[in-house]
Order: sequence, then C-alpha cells, then structure tokens
Amino acid sequence: MNSKYLAKKIHMAAVICVVVFSSVAKDALSQVTPEFAVAARGVFSGNYDNENSGVQSAVSDFSDSGLLMGLRQKLYSNWRSRFVMGMQFPDADSELGQVFYHQVFIQIENRHNIIKFGRSRIKGTLVEFPTLRDDDALRFTDKLNPFATGSNTEDSQFGNVIEYTRIFGKRVRLTAHGEHYTESVFAIPNQVEEFGLNSVGANLEYRVPKSQRWNRGVIQQIGAAVNVFFLEDKHLGVGRSKEIVNVIASTILNIHPDPVNFWDFRIQGKYTNGLTALTSLVSEVDLARAQSKTLYASLRYLRRTLEQPAFQASLAGGYKTYSDLIRVSNQWQVVGNVAVRIGDGLDLVTQALYENRTGDLALLLGEDILRIQVGFVYNLERIFNSQFGDRESLLNLEHGYIP
Repeated sequence: MNSKYLAKKIHMAAVICVVVFSSVAKDALSQVTPEFAVAARGVFSGNYDNENSGVQSAVSDFSDSGLLMGLRQKLYSNWRSRFVMGMQFPDADSELGQVFYHQVFIQIENRHNIIKFGRSRIKGTLVEFPTLRDDDALRFTDKLNPFATGSNTEDSQFGNVIEYTRIFGKRVRLTAHGEHYTESVFAIPNQVEEFGLNSVGANLEYRVPKSQRWNRGVIQQIGAAVNVFFLEDKHLGVGRSKEIVNVIASTILNIHPDPVNFWDFRIQGKYTNGLTALTSLVSEVDLARAQSKTLYASLRYLRRTLEQPAFQASLAGGYKTYSDLIRVSNQWQVVGNVAVRIGDGLDLVTQALYENRTGDLALLLGEDILRIQVGFVYNLERIFNSQFGDRESLLNLEHGYIP
C-alpha cells in the first residue's frame, strides 16, 4: 500500500478521533460543570421610632441586607446536590458583629426527597407574612429561642439544622428536623459551645406551587407543626430538666386568585406550653419559656403587570397573651405597608407599625411603640450555566415582603 495513502488515512482517522473526543469531552464537561447562582437583597430604610409615648429616635437602617452564593451539581444517580453560603448584616443593636453568616449548608435532593445539613433558617414559622423585615413581627410569628438571652433576634431565626423532607405527590410535604439553637443563657465565658441537638420537630404542609396559585384555587396552604425544646440544668439553673412544646397551625387562602388583581389572607396560631414554675416575666428569655397563646393574620392585595409585581398593599396584625402569669400580660400589634415597583428589582416601601403591651410585658419591653419606615428594597438573582428547574431559588431563602 502507498505510504502517502496510508499516512493520509491515519491523518483522517486522527482528525475524526479528535473531533469525536472533543465533542464527547465537551458534553461530559457540560454535565459535570456546576450551576452557579448569586443573589443579593438590600433593605434600606429610614426609621422613626416613638417608644413609650415619649422617647423618639430616627435612624438609617440597612439590617437584613445580604449576599448569597449557590452551587448545584447533578450526582451520578437521579439525585442532585446544592451548596449555599450567605452573609447578612444583622440588626444594629445585635451582638453578632458587622457581618453574620446566616446560610452555610449542603442539600441533597431528588424528586421526592430533600436532605439538608448545615446552618440555615430554623423552621420556626409556617407562614411568611408581608412585613418589611422578618423580625418586625418575630415575637408573634416565630417560636422564640429559650436558650438565648433574647438580645439578638437572629438567635430565634438561624441555627445549625438537620432536615429530611418527603414530598408526596407535588403538594404535600412532611419534614422531620433537628436544630441546635444558639445557647447564651448561663453560658460560661471562654467555654466552647456544644453543638448537640437541643430542639426537634416535625412539619406537615399542603402547599400549592407558586406557579399554580392563579388557577382559581382558594386554598394555597394548610400546615401544622410541633416542636420540642430540651432544657437542661445548665439552661435552667436548677436540678432538673424540662421540655417545652410548641404547636403551630396555619393556612393561606387565595380569596381572589386573579393573576392581575390578587388578594390573599394568611393566618397562623401558635401555642407554647411553657414552664409551670415561671409566674412572671423578668427577662427576655422568659418570653420564650412562659406559657403563651398567639394569633397573627394578614390581608394582602397584589397587582401584577406583565406577570411582574407592580404594587402591593397589606395589613397585618396579631395578639399574644401570657395568661398563666400572676399578672396576665398581653401584647398586640398592627402593621400596614405599601410597596411600589419603580424599576427592575427595586421597590419603594413604606411601613407603619404600632405595638401595645400590658402587665409584665410593659415593664420589660415598654408600654408601646410606634415605628414609621420609608425605604428601598433591591432584589437580584442571576444563574449561570443553568441546568435545573427552580424548586427553591436563593432569594426564597430570604424573607420576602412580597411572599
């Protein structure tokens, strides 16, 4: 055979192999390159506070602003993995420093199962209410941390978590979870904090996917949850242990599920059995340890233009009572706000909040507070090398005043 002809054949075969290999390698690379997402939420407001009908203050507030980064990767089976890291600016009077890492977790999931490990938002509430910040109604909506002094609202919102969720069909979720809440009551200086589970619970929810809420269905969500806190000698300062049980029930109704002019009603009830030996409120940790009953609700109107939120007005309020104390203590709150979309991802928000307290609560927290806020909220999320559908985006991990 002619050597030139043979060389030509070998050269052609080599070119074909290179082309095929490059194509295969490119396909393989596209399969293993992770999806990358970045999200940011900036909450900037000017706050005017009038506390106890006399003390006035005004402040520029950027708390709860944060940045998140996420990676998602397909595994060798039908499962996929997710890694999220996020940081947030805590409240101005917080003891957590300038920056707080509120989301650092890994998640493994498939169609019907979700497994989550790390630091994240604690399952302390079943309903997201349309307040400007998630701690505006924290004492009414969330289970409070009975291990912490109460000086940081983040102690009742974030912790080390382990969760398993089973999805039945597309709308029913059963979640078993364990948490390590931050422990600062009776903390020993310079002692390394232990990270064992100090709370366990379970949630059962029927939830209509967000993309289907415009299909004229009235029921958007029905949920129930039970949580148990394990208080030990080091928390109580006494010679015995005690469990605190917290029960939550909730529902969300689409009372006018129109895709343009949308109305919904949200309501959540919460009961905490408390410590029987606790008969008065002398510190903020007692708010989490005393027997209490809470009801919170909201009515919201949302106008959508070109399938994007354009205007929202909401009114929320709630009532909480500590009826087993020597002196019955109550508190109630009303919150109203308006949000107007003025640009892509930028909203102008105005909110007014009034809260009144009686009994031990008035002595501990003050009799009342009036807060007026005007500010801007910026939202951004970008996904690169998109490979998956969004069951839960990065911004879903943050509180949304347009839930």
